[in-house]
Amino acid sequence: MTADPPAGGDRRLTRHADVRAVLADPRFLVPAAPAAPPGTGMAWLRGAVSRFSNGDEHARRRARVVESLDALDPVRLRREACERTSAELAGGARVDVMARIARRVPIGVLATRLGVPEDRREEVIAAVTTMAAAYHLPSAPGEASAGDAAVGVLAAALGEGGEEPGPGLLAAVAGMLVQTCDATAGLVGNTLAAVTRLPAGVAARWPIEALLAETLRWDPPVRLTRRVAAEDATAGGVPVPAGTFLVLDLAAANRDPEVFPDPHRFDPARFDPARFDPAGFRQVRGEGGGHLGFGSGIRPCPGERAALALAAGVVAAALGHRLADPEIPYEPSPNLRVPAGLHLEGAETTEGPR
Repeated sequence: MTADPPAGGDRRLTRHADVRAVLADPRFLVPAAPAAPPGTGMAWLRGAVSRFSNGDEHARRRARVVESLDALDPVRLRREACERTSAELAGGARVDVMARIARRVPIGVLATRLGVPEDRREEVIAAVTTMAAAYHLPSAPGEASAGDAAVGVLAAALGEGGEEPGPGLLAAVAGMLVQTCDATAGLVGNTLAAVTRLPAGVAARWPIEALLAETLRWDPPVRLTRRVAAEDATAGGVPVPAGTFLVLDLAAANRDPEVFPDPHRFDPARFDPARFDPAGFRQVRGEGGGHLGFGSGIRPCPGERAALALAAGVVAAALGHRLADPEIPYEPSPNLRVPAGLHLEGAETTEGPR
C-alpha cells in the first residue's frame, strides 16, 4: 500500500494483491449515492442504479442487470459491432474512430438489443453520451440538467419499443448503457492506439481477446476506483479506521512486477488463448493473477462479457487500417483514460501527409 495520501486525504493502494484484497473484503463499500424522489433525472438515476449502492439493495439491482446481460448473445453483439464498424470505415478514408465509432457502435448495438427501437438508435446514443458526462458525483449544474433530459429520452425510447419501463428496468438499462459508454470507448481507443503502432501484421499474431486483455492491463480505460471502510480494518498491512476512503489504483496494480514480469511492455502473449471462455469472451482468471480492468472480488463488472464482445467487433473491423495521426490527445478525466481523437485510414490509402 502506498501510504502517501492523495488530494482529499484518501489513501491509495497500488499493489495488485492489496487492491484485490480490498475488492474482496465486505468491510469496504462503494461511496453510495443518496436516494432521490422518483422521477427520471440524474439524481434519481444515480440513487437507483447498482453502481452506487451496497448490500442487499446492490445485490437486487445487480441481479436484474445480470439477468438482462445473460440473455444477450455475445457472438451476435460482436458480429453487429464488426459490421457497423466496417460500414463506417468502408472506402479507406480517414475516420476519427472516437467521434464516429468508439461510443456510437457499442452503445447503439447494446441499446437495440435491450429494447430501443432501431429508428431511435442515434437519438439514444446521444442521450447516453450526455448521461455519461453527468453520471459520476458530483456533476456540474449544466451537465446535470442536460442529463435529466437525456434520461427522459431513453425512457421514452424504451416505452416506444415495448411496455412502459418501470423504474427498476429504466435504471438497469440506463446503468448498462452508461457504463458501456466511456469505458468501452476507452478500451477500443486504447487498444487501437497500441496495436496500430506495431509493425504491420504483428497484431494479427494474437487473438482479439488477447489484444483486449493486454490493453486492459497495460492501458486500462478505468484507472481508479474508490472504497470506504464501513468499520475499522486493514489494507496493505496498514490500519484503516472506519470512514476512511481508499483509492484503488487499478492502472498501477496492473503493472505490478510481482504479478506481471516486464510490466511496462505491451505483450498480448501474456494472455494464453486457452485462458479465455470461447463462448463468453471472458478471461478465465487464476488465483492472484489477471488484470483488474473489470474489477475483482465481491462486485466485478457484470458487463465484462458484453463489453469484450462489442470491443472485439470494433477492433476486428479496424485492424486492417493504419494510424493516420500519431498524436493522440486524451480526454481530461481524473479516473478515465479515453482518447479524445484517434484517426485511422485504410492501409491502401496513397495520399500524402495531411
